[in-house]
Amino acid sequence: MRILKITSCCILALGAMATGQSDHDAPFATRVISMQYPGLAAAARITGTAVLRVRVDGGGNVLSTRGLSGHPVLVKAAEANLRLWRFSTLGQRRQKAETEFDFTYVFQLKGGSDTSRPCSGLTYEYPDRVTIVSEAPHLMP
Repeated sequence: MRILKITSCCILALGAMATGQSDHDAPFATRVISMQYPGLAAAARITGTAVLRVRVDGGGNVLSTRGLSGHPVLVKAAEANLRLWRFSTLGQRRQKAETEFDFTYVFQLKGGSDTSRPCSGLTYEYPDRVTIVSEAPHLMP
C-alpha cells in the first residue's frame, strides 16, 4: 500500500513537470508591505487562516483579490494588505499578461500584552504564504 502511494506521488510530480505546472506557481513578491494584526480580530482573539485568490498583471501589480476561505475580518485585512504588494512574473514558465494564484495568510496570537494595540510581525514564506504573529491583548478583569 505504501509503495502504491509513493508511486502515485511520483507519477503526479512527473506529470506536473511535463506540463509545466506545479503546486507553487505563485510569482515571487518583489514588494512586501507589512501589516498590523487587525485590531478587531486581536480584541476578539480571532486567529486562523485566510486564503485569497490573487490576480496579477504582467508588470506584477495586483489587479484583484478574492477571499476563498477564512474569518471575514481576517480575509478583509489580508485583501487590503495584499493589494499593496508587487510580484515578479519573470520566473514563470508560462509568460502571460495576467497570472492567478492562491495566497495564504496565517494569523496567530501569542501570550498577552498590556498595550491596547499589540505589536505584530509579518513573515513572508516564499512563494505564497505569510504569517502574522501578534501579542494577544490583555483581558480586562
